[in-house]
Amino acid sequence: MNQKILGCLLGAAVGDAMGSATETKSTRQIEKTFGGRVEEFKEPPMDTMARGRRAGQVTDAFSIPYILTEHLLNADGKASKELGQKALLEWGKTEYFEPFAGMTTRSVVNRLREDDKMGTWAFAGRLGTKLYKSHYYALSSNGAASKAYPEGLLSAGDIQKAIEDTVEITMSSHDDPYSISGACAIAAAVSEALKSDTDLYKIVQAAKYGSVEGEKFARKRDDIWTYPGPSVTKRIDMAVKIAMHSGSQQNVVQELSERIGSGPAIAETVPTALGILISNQGRTMESIYDAVNIGDETSAIGCIVGAVAGAFRGADSITEGYLEIIEKENKMDLCSQAERIEKLWGNIS
Repeated sequence: MNQKILGCLLGAAVGDAMGSATETKSTRQIEKTFGGRVEEFKEPPMDTMARGRRAGQVTDAFSIPYILTEHLLNADGKASKELGQKALLEWGKTEYFEPFAGMTTRSVVNRLREDDKMGTWAFAGRLGTKLYKSHYYALSSNGAASKAYPEGLLSAGDIQKAIEDTVEITMSSHDDPYSISGACAIAAAVSEALKSDTDLYKIVQAAKYGSVEGEKFARKRDDIWTYPGPSVTKRIDMAVKIAMHSGSQQNVVQELSERIGSGPAIAETVPTALGILISNQGRTMESIYDAVNIGDETSAIGCIVGAVAGAFRGADSITEGYLEIIEKENKMDLCSQAERIEKLWGNIS
């Protein structure tokens, strides 16, 4: 089990770090900049958000859930909105905040720093203006999905717990049904992927179940913000069809990019990530490579793909030596975190 837990953590970190070099670029720009596909850690170019950082260093996509996992472990796996907020506040004090905090996360952290001078609903009302939501992903962004793998990891294989915990954690920063739907899809997929007797079909079905249940939970709340937007669940169905019927691997990735997208919206990132996993039969590095080279939000997609595939295939499915690079370059102890998660599983069972 430790290999699956470590595989999830390492896969997420590798996908994020590798994607930091290609973030926001188009596929053509990636090929021009690097002379072809990126299939190893690269130093981020100066026209990316990660400029000035070294090859193998992670961004917000992994650093936020890494800190969140520490908070969950310290709370014996008990998730809450307040815990999620504390994790975000801690992250806001790190080196990652200034270069990587997106529109939603930056606003939430800044609000939390105001020491409750402005009430939650007053702040939410400010975020709810038409100007702020001129792009629906202002709230419904893929950051919610990147923060979802810890809830899946600490669910001890209980998918329902993973979903319910994800709703609480997601509400700390993304209080809309679509964000919660996409986040619950990834948490449920990770929870299923950790099982010893699972397969890719079961993982994708768990993701779809999570997206449906997560949205249901969200819409029942009275502290939720709803607005028009595409269904994560229906786009998962679309991604499955594309992955199954688009022929060559190159065609699948292109179709996913053109029909669903790989931008900041969670209704793009989550379905596209699942489509990439299906087209690669859940193989970890191959899936990460496609995520990193699809263009636009490559760190987020790489992190999500790596987390699910790593949980499914285990740490041994990730390039030898990458664990040492990730831990050294980011001063993170993934092995220790994996051991603590495994120990918590034992206490739960």
